[in-house]
Amino acid sequence: MKKLVIIALAFTTLFSPIHVQAAVELKSEEVEYIQVSRESGGSRIFKESDGFEEVIIRKVIDLINAATPIKGQINLAINKPLSTVIKIKMKSGEVALIEPAYNCIFHNETKTCTLADDEVILNQNNKNIRLKSTELFDWLLIGWKYESVEPPKDTKELMVNDILMLLLGEEIEKAVSDYYSKYLTEPPLVYPYQVDIVNVKRIGGFRTFHFLITLETTPVVGPHISVGKDRLTFEIDPTIPGQIKLIKFEHLETHALPPHWQNIIKQNKNQ
Repeated sequence: MKKLVIIALAFTTLFSPIHVQAAVELKSEEVEYIQVSRESGGSRIFKESDGFEEVIIRKVIDLINAATPIKGQINLAINKPLSTVIKIKMKSGEVALIEPAYNCIFHNETKTCTLADDEVILNQNNKNIRLKSTELFDWLLIGWKYESVEPPKDTKELMVNDILMLLLGEEIEKAVSDYYSKYLTEPPLVYPYQVDIVNVKRIGGFRTFHFLITLETTPVVGPHISVGKDRLTFEIDPTIPGQIKLIKFEHLETHALPPHWQNIIKQNKNQ
């Protein structure tokens, strides 16, 4: 019996996140604007009413929701070596703030603060949460400056890529659903713009129509909360029924879910 309990616990923790998690779930459709301001100079605002800037808002909110909460001091003292703040104004009137996290020490009655790599502080509803996210940290420090002010231009290559993702979409979703059905009660969704082509190989020589294509995708649940990262390799050939066959599925990463989404993780009590 003891061995069975140990096996059950090991199976349960296979998919369970290993980090402390926080109840952070902002919804991009509820955001009026995001403003970034830097004390040393520079400011930008991204408005929900602008179709292109709304895409940037959605990206930032997704980064916040995907960030991992961690333990650490909430140092909000002035005179930090760097002061950049993201202000998120909700349509309800509420405001959330994000700024870099610092590690501070006292020595001879002098307080010294150093920037904590990849960590930020989220202030929401008068509550401070320390989060870890390389992508959000980089965007806060410098990425916001380089967001394009012009809508992206469509290209033949991009259109061909998007057409391919639509044609492969059903097979991708089936493979992802089959894998996560062992761990989640709710199947994650795969959006075409969250699928990247890693490699394409032609089998049999020039202008033959037998291919191997390797993709990477980030499935999500709810308001684009990522559950992991996966790599799929498909064989495409006219001799295959349906012309498409999954030949390899690799689960690369398991992403932490916030507490209010923990209920979709299967406990595997019968294992």
